Amino acid sequence: MSENIVAFLLLGLLILSSIQDLLKKRIGLWIIILGGGIICAFIPFYHTITLFDRLGGVVVGGVVIVISLATGGKIGLGDGLLLCITGIGLGFWSNLELFALALLFAAILSIILMIFRLADRKKSIPFVPFLLLGYVFILTSNMRGWA
Repeated sequence: MSENIVAFLLLGLLILSSIQDLLKKRIGLWIIILGGGIICAFIPFYHTITLFDRLGGVVVGGVVIVISLATGGKIGLGDGLLLCITGIGLGFWSNLELFALALLFAAILSIILMIFRLADRKKSIPFVPFLLLGYVFILTSNMRGWA
């Protein structure tokens, strides 16, 4: 039961963050803190993922934060913070899968935009909607028994 609540909370967090990222090109820190706090509150009731696995999931976001700082913000700091929160809820491997899917979807859209000359390689696109798309893909593939 708590797995479903965490999945629903992560979905809501990603939806809210995607809307903010699309409209403002930034994510409110309050959303990340609130979402992270609520998800952390469910950790004692959600035993499917070990604490070590959750910490590994946070590391995925931590690596993105380090890359963000190293590149001077070319990758958003909010993206890394959001991946830290999804790592708490998903664990290492699922969070890594989420990140990989989001990168794949972003790359596909970027290629399409460049082919039709709607953007060049310096154009930035919001990343959180791709995290949402990747998460929906994971949820639906788990429901169908693919993963």
